[in-house]
Amino acid sequence: MTDDDSSPDCEACGACCTYSWEWPAFIGPGDGDGIPSYLVEDGRMRCDGDRCAALVGTPGSSVFCRVYEDRPLVCREFTAGSDACRAVRRHFGFEG
Repeated sequence: MTDDDSSPDCEACGACCTYSWEWPAFIGPGDGDGIPSYLVEDGRMRCDGDRCAALVGTPGSSVFCRVYEDRPLVCREFTAGSDACRAVRRHFGFEG
């Protein structure tokens, strides 16, 4: 959790990039510009198994997004501490 204990520390989590109901798709022109082509497949972020190929590290411990500055809109709109965030964290046992 962050210092104010109101939302999870994303750099110690990564659950949303490891589990998704719909893998991030690019919304329209310009979305995802700057993302290297080897991380893109069929207008979406490429996955390695059950996680986004841009996720680096160990979910639940220490992670980062290698395309954070250029990430798709759907990723930018995902809110730490939201119901969806808490649901994927529970899925992995990161919170009770």
